[in-house]
Formats: sequence, C-alpha cells, structure tokens
Amino acid sequence: WKMLSTNFFSNHIIPTIFPISIFDRNESILSCIKSSAAKEIIYFLIKENNTPLGIVRLHCLMEKIDTLHELDWQDFISKDFCIVEEKQLEKIVFQNVPNRFLLIQNDKGYSGVMDLNISHDHYDQTLNGAISIMDALMNSFHNGLIAIDENRNIIVLNKSAADFYGISEKESIDKPLKTTLPDSSLNSVMFDSDMPIQNIIPIGGKYIQANRTPLIIRGRVAGGISVFQDVTNTETMNKELQLAKENEKFLESVIANSYDGIYITDRDGLTLAVNQSYERITGIMKEQLIGKYMKTLVEEGLLSVYITDDVVKQKKPITHNQRIENGKRVVITGSPIFDEAGNVTKVITNVRDITELINLEKKLLISNEMTNLYQKELFKEAAEENIVCRSKKFTETIKLAKRVSSKDSTVLILGETGSGKEIVARYIHLNSNRKNKHYIKINCGSIPANLLESELFGYVPGAFTGAHPKGKVGMFELAHEGTLFLDEIGEMPIDLQASLLRVLQDGEVIRVGDTKSRKVDVRIIAATNRNLEEMIANGTFRSDLFYRLNVVSIYVPPLRERLDDIPALAEHFIDKLNKKYNEGKVITSNFIDQLLKMDWPGNIREMANFIEKQYVISDDDIMDTIINYQPGSPTTDKNASGITVNGIIPLNEAVKEVESILVGRAMKKCRTTYKAAELLKVSQPTFFRKYKEYYGEEDQN
Repeated sequence: WKMLSTNFFSNHIIPTIFPISIFDRNESILSCIKSSAAKEIIYFLIKENNTPLGIVRLHCLMEKIDTLHELDWQDFISKDFCIVEEKQLEKIVFQNVPNRFLLIQNDKGYSGVMDLNISHDHYDQTLNGAISIMDALMNSFHNGLIAIDENRNIIVLNKSAADFYGISEKESIDKPLKTTLPDSSLNSVMFDSDMPIQNIIPIGGKYIQANRTPLIIRGRVAGGISVFQDVTNTETMNKELQLAKENEKFLESVIANSYDGIYITDRDGLTLAVNQSYERITGIMKEQLIGKYMKTLVEEGLLSVYITDDVVKQKKPITHNQRIENGKRVVITGSPIFDEAGNVTKVITNVRDITELINLEKKLLISNEMTNLYQKELFKEAAEENIVCRSKKFTETIKLAKRVSSKDSTVLILGETGSGKEIVARYIHLNSNRKNKHYIKINCGSIPANLLESELFGYVPGAFTGAHPKGKVGMFELAHEGTLFLDEIGEMPIDLQASLLRVLQDGEVIRVGDTKSRKVDVRIIAATNRNLEEMIANGTFRSDLFYRLNVVSIYVPPLRERLDDIPALAEHFIDKLNKKYNEGKVITSNFIDQLLKMDWPGNIREMANFIEKQYVISDDDIMDTIINYQPGSPTTDKNASGITVNGIIPLNEAVKEVESILVGRAMKKCRTTYKAAELLKVSQPTFFRKYKEYYGEEDQN
C-alpha cells in the first residue's frame, strides 16, 4: 500500500550542512590537511583575494596523499557550487538544485556547505525506509487520516479513510483533493493559522467527527491534516451530552453573573464553588476557599461566619447581618438544596453587600447638596453680550479671556477690588468645553482659616467636633469636570497653600479626617487684588503655588482706566433696576458726565451700588443730576481728608455713612481685607462683613 507522497516528504527535507575550513589557494595542501584534521572537517573552501574559487573534499585529497607535494589546489577544486543565504534555505527545493555544492553564507561569512550528491543518496535510502514504516503505521490506524499540501494535493491517505470514502489509496496520492473527493468539506477548510478546527460533519447519512489541524513545517503552514472517525452511533448521545453541558454552562453563567456573592458547599461544609461577586465583596479569592471546609476557614480567620451546620439541621434558610473583615456591611442567607429523599445535599449561601445601599444614600445626599449649591451659583449673565465692554483696555482683556477659555490651563486674574474679576472668570467658563458642567466659586478671604480646608476638600463623618454626622463634600469634588473659581487667593493661609498645590499637581483630594484620595478633574481659575510677588518675598505666599496658578495671567483694569465703559455700565445698571422695581427711569447725558468726573475707588461694585442708591432716592423718572453730589467729596476726591455731612440725618445713618467712607478708603489703600481690617483696628471677618454690606458681595460688570 502506498499511503504517503514520497515527493512531498523529499521536498521538505533539508540536507546536512557540513562545517567548512577556508584556505587561500597559496597555502600548502598538507598544512591545510593538518590544521583541519583535529577539527574533523572534511570540506575546504579555497579562496583567492577573498573570492571563492571552489570546494575541495578531503576524501579527494587523501586518495592522492602520496603525490600531494607535486599537486596544486587547482587539481582538486570543484566549481560546481552556488552561494545561498542561510535564511533562504527553507524556501529551496533541493531536488531541483543543479549544483552539487551549496555554499551557505550568513552575516558572519561562510558557515558551511551542503554536498547534495551525498545528501540525495543518503536521504533517498532513509526516506524510502521511513515511508515503508509510516505506511504500516498509517494502515493500522482505526481513525481515517487525510493530509494535503499547500496546493491541496493529497499527500497522506490511510486505509481507514480510503475505505470510508470508497477510493484507492495508491491512485489518490499526489492527486488534487477536489478531484478525488469533490464533496469533502475539507475542500473549504482554510489552514491559514496554527489553530486546530474540530466539528461533526454529516456525510451520506453518516456523521463523522473530524479534527483538522494545520501542517506546520519549519514555522510555516505547509498544508493540513484531517483525522476523523465515524460517530453516527454516538451522535444522539453526544447531542444529549451537549444539551447537558449547555445547561451546566447556563447555570454556571447565572451563578458567575449574579451581582450577589454566592458560596456553595456540600452538607458537610466543603467549599464547592465561589463566584466573582463573592470575591469582589469579601476580597477573598476562590483559590483560597475551594476544596476547604468552611469550619476550618473560620477557625483560620479567613471567614467570619459559618452557617452551613445550622441550615442542614434546621432544613430552612437562615439569614444573618454582619460587618465583614474589610469593613463592608453584608446580609448573608444560607439556603438548603434537597435530594429526592428530602435530605440536605448542598447549601447555597447568598452574600448581599448592603454597603452599596448606604453608598446610594450618601450619593443622594451629595446630589441634593450639589443641587442646592448649583441653584445658588446659577449665572446671572450667561452670554458674552451681557458683558459691558466699550473701552480698548477691557476689550483686550476679554479677547485674551476668550483665547484661553478653550484650553484647560490654570488662569490667574489680577485686578483691584470690584473691577470685575469674577465676571471674567465666569466668561472663561461659559466659553470653555466645560460650560455645561459645574462652576463653583469660593472666596478664600470670607471663610475663617480653620474652616477653609474643610470647605475646599470636604470631610468625613466625625472628622472634628461639630462636623456633620454624614460628612461633607468639598468644593473640589462638587466642581468635578467643571470649573472652580478661587477668589481672593492671596488671602489663603500659608499652611493651606501646600494642600492646594498638591491637588493642582496630583489631581487628587483627601477629605479632612480621611486617608483615601479621590481623583478630581477641575479647571482652576484664581483671582486676587494683592501683589503675590511681594507676598512671596515676604514669605506669606508660596512661590511654587504662584507658578502653578500663573500659567496664564489676565489683568482686569480698574474703572478709572476704562472710562469709556461708564456710560454703557450706567445704562446697564439702570435697566436692571427698572426690571427689579418695575419702573421706567432713564438717565441723561448730564448724569453720565457727573459719573465720569467721579473717582470710583471701589470700581464697578461701588458704581453699581452708587447708581442704585441714586435710583432709590430719586423721585423723578428722568435722572439728570446726582443727588447730594459735591465735587471734592470723599467719593470723588481720593485725596480728601475730611468728612462732610450736609443737613440733619438720623445718627445711625450718619454712622453708616462714615463707616462706608472709611471702609472704602481702607480697602483702596490696603488692597486686602486683612490689612484694611488691621488699619481700622477691627477683625478681618468684621471688616469683610461691612465691606460686603456697603460695596456688595460680588463683582459686577
């Protein structure tokens, strides 16, 4: 029987590569023989001027050993050779090579030689003997075996396969598969990877189970092998087995995908299965549990509860609430599984993490808190056209703000109190990619130093005396994916500046009293009316924080440097007041001319409050003259040293008038609430409260 293709196997056998010694043609033949004898090398490469002349076999030299001294290399050289790259050997069909010798070359030079005459004779004898043995082996296979080469010619066909298909082995070898077996599904199998293919195939009313495997020779696919057997009688059994496996797989999937933890034991407490949710909830891997008794695991401290015995004894579900080792609160329910006789065979323990419910409650609290805060922070002016911008200086400020708004770089806004820094901050946010996210503002100068940290970063329950029992979310977390505006950044205590710097560098916050950090994605906009560089020199502001904040700085000019904006601002404030009080007052050019002559040390905030005061006390719908306006008064003359009171007014109003003037002067001179409070000999919170009362809480523009 011929079951294997001799040609296929011959073409895929690589002949032996013999080591070679390289000599110059001028060297003595005898000396070359001596130098190669110890290395047992029998092939020489003769070169002249680094050019290969030919191959010499030691056997040829030994045949004329007595006359070698009279002979030259030229008498022995065989020029029947060709040079082949070592990496190309696997692509060569050696049966088709016309030369006797193949000189093998690699990156280092010549590595050896193939003598195809010797190789062909040797391998023909070896191959014929091997094929005879393989024929006998293939003939003894109970399973059918078919192998094809890369051209889909049959190279192996054993007797079982030939009998199954009713064809002749001898006549099918080296024939195309499609011609010999046109209906075989093997014709459509693609052996384009090293992955095996296994399936059951119907053929002529029968079923065969076939395993198709790529034939890999020297690292590449050279064909394919199909091993098959007749499984017609067992197909029904296989289908039933497959259904059972599918049911088992379905049950395993149900258990594996259950959100609750599931722990299955037999009646003695031997752990049989644990799902991934149990691992997630408890932090204990199934490798530590499966195959061990729950009682032993409890004694070792790995588990904290063992209810299997109680379930087996009582034959009913049992539930416990407890806190497990990792701090989670769980509900554990053990349920019995009975056999036909009513005996408990297994116990399924369900573990539900009620920590999630607690977290949902906390998230709801946070959501409500965020909603309340967002309602307070709703923008009064949400578009560019609501910003009054007529002067050249302020126009340049807004243009710069528009350019930086599309980036996430930190922005530092500089300018005097009341000049409109927050309006610029809101403008940047509304024109950024975060405009649909949160905008949170916090005034670093209005909150006592001991509370500012908890406002910024939040705190956990019990962090300090008086803390909310459920903790609090900080401004950074509330502003996640949005913008956080840190007003009066120069008033931030030096020790808290380090914490702020850490958040800017790492993008993480740690609540007061907590050890766990939380990732936040927040764009920072800071503002101040102080000279931060002087503060750095005085040691009251960190230089590294300054450079972190001062990626882009925007200067907001004071009102005295943008007089062109005063007419439009006055009209803007009058329109707002008309809507507020449902009236229709107007201002004249004379009224605006008087506004232009005033100094406005409190900038836009002072102007807005001043116009509202004029609006309220004016009885006329046409506001032409500023009431109680006198050139040289403290409001208009920054060098005035006295306080003028005209007429008789209630004492409490007079006190407030004096307070208003002094607070405005102190703030203008000192630029910070801390220094202004020190100048007036009052506490900083008191000064800030009075300044907010007389000049407004927010910058207005």
